[in-house]
Amino acid sequence: MTFYGTNITKFATQTLQGWRSLIKPYVITTIAIGSSVTTGDLICQYLESHKKGPDGKRLVPPSSSTFSWWNRERSRVMGTTAVLVSTPWSFTLARIVERLFPGKQGIQIVKKILTNSLLAPINISLVFTSIILLQGHTLKVAKTKIKNDMPKTFAIGSCYWPFVSFINFRFIPLDYRPIVGSLAGALWNIYVSSAANNPKLNPDGSIQVSAGTAPTLLAETSGTAVPAIHEAWKTVENNKKNT
Repeated sequence: MTFYGTNITKFATQTLQGWRSLIKPYVITTIAIGSSVTTGDLICQYLESHKKGPDGKRLVPPSSSTFSWWNRERSRVMGTTAVLVSTPWSFTLARIVERLFPGKQGIQIVKKILTNSLLAPINISLVFTSIILLQGHTLKVAKTKIKNDMPKTFAIGSCYWPFVSFINFRFIPLDYRPIVGSLAGALWNIYVSSAANNPKLNPDGSIQVSAGTAPTLLAETSGTAVPAIHEAWKTVENNKKNT
């Protein structure tokens, strides 16, 4: 009886120590991903609000308020999704792939990148579902969103993230990989924010049509990444010239 009691106590102690060792990296991951998603969303909203039409006029009339372009509810939804969905997914996946394919050898890195790529559709689907539900829509609407936008988002991400993953797996320690990923993710999250909020939806899942509502970057660039990034830079340059 004493033997079993000692073993149980030892196991419980080791488990508690293991969980404690994860607290710091998890907090770092949460801060990094939350900051990345929020920053990407703010940049996306700013660029959308300063988009100009063919006549050279802004699609959203300027306001005297400094942050009139900021949709706080949208930022809240994006930030909540980052904390409740993106953080646990990234944190858990990073440790699983490292345990399955330890080391920095070329073949191990390839296996990690392939694993991340194969599981990316799940992550994208979870993010879209969370955003749609937090916006007050139904699972049916989320399913439609995933069907329409997930394959395109996955295809575009596959042209970007493998390069980031290679740098992460080859040069960055495990606990700090989310930070590097989040720095690269700031640019990616501009696209994700636009994709996740395009088009505007009614509670019944139909597309919202309202005068004065600024189209997203994706809506203005046929939904593709390269024109969207080009439009982003173009908007920034136009704003510089006008100041």
